[in-house]
Amino acid sequence: MKKIKYYWIIGILIVVLVNFLLFDIVLKRSIDYIEIPVAAVSIKPRSKLDASHIRMLRVPSAAIEGKVYLDKEEIIDKWVKYAVSIAPGSFFYHDYLEDSENSLDYPQLMLNNGQGVASLAIDLLISAGNTLLPNQYVDIVFTSKDKRKPIVSDVIFRSVRVLAVKDRNGLDMDDSKSQKVPAVALLAMNKQDIPPFIHAQILGNIDLIIKVSNEFDPEEAICNTESEVWRLLNE
Repeated sequence: MKKIKYYWIIGILIVVLVNFLLFDIVLKRSIDYIEIPVAAVSIKPRSKLDASHIRMLRVPSAAIEGKVYLDKEEIIDKWVKYAVSIAPGSFFYHDYLEDSENSLDYPQLMLNNGQGVASLAIDLLISAGNTLLPNQYVDIVFTSKDKRKPIVSDVIFRSVRVLAVKDRNGLDMDDSKSQKVPAVALLAMNKQDIPPFIHAQILGNIDLIIKVSNEFDPEEAICNTESEVWRLLNE
């Protein structure tokens, strides 16, 4: 009987010791502070994050639940997803943010102020043998097709940035599932110039001349308003 009591006492002491150690671990974890990035201001959907959106905050590690960004540098240049608003002081959860290249609307994210996305149906000829690539610059050439009038051909836009090149299923050329045959080019153009560009596609044929760089034209999508073709497109 004495041995049984002795074992019971040992067992109780072990249970108490284990509980104490577990409590100590939980307590230390609850007061173990770490510094993580949180929203410094209210952030709207589709905002591109920079340092002004972020501040660092010391919080107990036990307060962090879910997949939260712990490094400020991992957040900068990411985009807030659609239908997601981030309140001041909120954590940056992985589900809230995305990279531009993984977004379905990434061409729109690459626009400058005042620009819109213009689409152009292309083929292997217009895409220069499938060498047309995103972030290249092109000059856009219009050639009239009305045989009742003299044929006119000229550059109507200079230094237009290519946002994306897609196949007929809307997949990027570098997508593993792409058919590798270009069907549509998405171009960054000034919003007021998109209607004349659409008009040009109706009135004539469009060709693209790929440029080596944009170093000679500091601006983008420059209208060649001095061309006779431009007057035709705005009639």
